[in-house]
Amino acid sequence: MIKIAADSQILNIEQKLSEFFADEYSLKYFESDQLTSTDLQDVDALLVRSTVRVNKELCADSQIQFVGSTTAGINHLDTKYLDSQNISWSHAPGCNACSVTHYVMAVLGMLIEDGLFNIRQSVGIIGYGNIGKKLYQLLSALNIQVYAYDPFLNDAHLVTMDKVLACDLVTIHVPYSLEGPHPTSNLINQSHKNLLEDKTLINTSRGGIVSEDLVIELDDLIYVADVWLDEPTPSIPIIQKAFISTPHIAGYSIEGKSNGASTVAIECARAFNCYEENNLSANNLIKWPHGLGNIVRDIHAYGFPISIFKSELNLRSISNILKNTPQHELAKEFNNSRANHPSRNDFNKYSFEGIIDLDELINLEFFNTIKNT
Repeated sequence: MIKIAADSQILNIEQKLSEFFADEYSLKYFESDQLTSTDLQDVDALLVRSTVRVNKELCADSQIQFVGSTTAGINHLDTKYLDSQNISWSHAPGCNACSVTHYVMAVLGMLIEDGLFNIRQSVGIIGYGNIGKKLYQLLSALNIQVYAYDPFLNDAHLVTMDKVLACDLVTIHVPYSLEGPHPTSNLINQSHKNLLEDKTLINTSRGGIVSEDLVIELDDLIYVADVWLDEPTPSIPIIQKAFISTPHIAGYSIEGKSNGASTVAIECARAFNCYEENNLSANNLIKWPHGLGNIVRDIHAYGFPISIFKSELNLRSISNILKNTPQHELAKEFNNSRANHPSRNDFNKYSFEGIIDLDELINLEFFNTIKNT
């Protein structure tokens, strides 16, 4: 019997394990803020989110053989320690890429509505991985000038960091790292002060990648953040300084969570040599429930389909809640907002069927790009 402990907030993990495990297993849940090493003494596999730091202190007295994180990032996993103990581990790169792309597009829609951005301006993307590529494709399909930088890739689309920072809006999509040839800790720092004047900067990667001290200093920077230093208690000044402040929910779509759960369930089963392939039928596209006429109106008015992204993700409302939370309630509200984030689907789960009937000249390249994103 394989004994598995899983974070109670991992969506559908029991269902996913049952789909891919050929052997018997037991499953017990834990709350991430209450987990201790005592809880893991008889556990074979540990399934976590980014809210649990998996290290020697947590695992030393356990019999854990596998650790799986439903997240794209791994800076909460002490992989050196896990490797030294022959504990196999996995994560879920790309699981929430569409969800984070949705967040950034929703931010662009807000800025356009507020007159702070327009489609004749340029977008720079730092990091050309799963998220960066999707965002690049969508913006290109809308004929928005877009540039991307990634020092780890050799790709004809890529430009220099300076070229990206020269754009009107810069969005960051990199993992957090302290080591290697291109560490991302404090990637945006005081040396970029002049380059960021009168710009918009979006950080959905990790707190610590952008210098929050620099953000505070720059009066004319529009800053949008979903990630922070010292989560779940970011500093009140940086929350208030940001144009949009959200509690690390960019990747929290239904599909983003479900994809992560599927990945770790599969990898967990493989780690114990009991993986059973499950040929599930492809999910059918969902009919768009918010009115196609609004999308056509937005494209004509702004050149940007604001409704597609705003209808499923009201960032202003989420931000206002966090901005109005007093310091002594911040950790509780931050965690509650994540746990109770409204259900939303990724935009590529919708068919948008019939939109051509409303406007024969509508940009179908964009909607074709959505299907493949």
